[in-house]
Amino acid sequence: MNVLFIGSSGALSLAPFKKLLSLQHSITAVGVIKPIVFKNKIIALENESLALAANQQNIPLIDLSQPINDVVEQCKNISIDVILMSCYSKRLPDEVINLASKGCFNMHPSLLPQYRGPEPIFWQMKEASELGVSWHRVVHAFDAGDIVAQQKVNMDEGASYSEINQMLANTGAELMMAMLSRLSANRCTGTLQNPELASYFPYPEEQDFIVETSWAAQHAYNFMRATRDFGLPYPCQIGLHRYLLKEALDYDNNDTLEAAEVKGERLYIPCNDGVLIATYTVKLY
Repeated sequence: MNVLFIGSSGALSLAPFKKLLSLQHSITAVGVIKPIVFKNKIIALENESLALAANQQNIPLIDLSQPINDVVEQCKNISIDVILMSCYSKRLPDEVINLASKGCFNMHPSLLPQYRGPEPIFWQMKEASELGVSWHRVVHAFDAGDIVAQQKVNMDEGASYSEINQMLANTGAELMMAMLSRLSANRCTGTLQNPELASYFPYPEEQDFIVETSWAAQHAYNFMRATRDFGLPYPCQIGLHRYLLKEALDYDNNDTLEAAEVKGERLYIPCNDGVLIATYTVKLY
């Protein structure tokens, strides 16, 4: 099948793209927002980008920031059986979606219909929920189309954001292979998302990094480890005192404390279940 692949930088786009290169399907073009060009060459400001990876494979690029008529005209000049999207934050116009004879599908790093929105990994870690990845048909509403593939993913303790991202991306890429096989055989059916089970979360803000002592210490540890790359402090109210936590170092589910204890640079925080060990930048009061 001929694939138009749409995405951005990062593992959630690159892992399925690279998996596609190893399959019998043809990537006829890659769609991105404003590829970075320097002296007539595609470059990447990070270690890698989807635009650069496509350029290195001599795959045509479509700049989706162009006027819609120009985008549609470019798409009409290539053969498109299916559109695959991953880590693309814009709404794809219906005029483009309708060009794919076998449909348009998006990979989302959560177990839909839960955690719709632009930053689902953060909120899954914030709420200590099961992690997973879904492929769904693209409809006008974000992340709301029929689910055609889905899988839970187990993470290691203290996994970083990039490690979680990569694991979900790799799982999503494997799901994509099976999905494409079903599409080729015209056997790709979907499951309606239950709107009563749906949840949507926006980009996190500073107040969303609050760590609660009502959580289990393990929950707080994994949340802080997963989100530390955001570079924001973690406000934490411990009894009458409020601290700005910096980094989670460890936790002990078998320990209990009546009150917080400071030992050198370490703060021992009593949680609902166990003790969190973290560094902090300041005691506010």
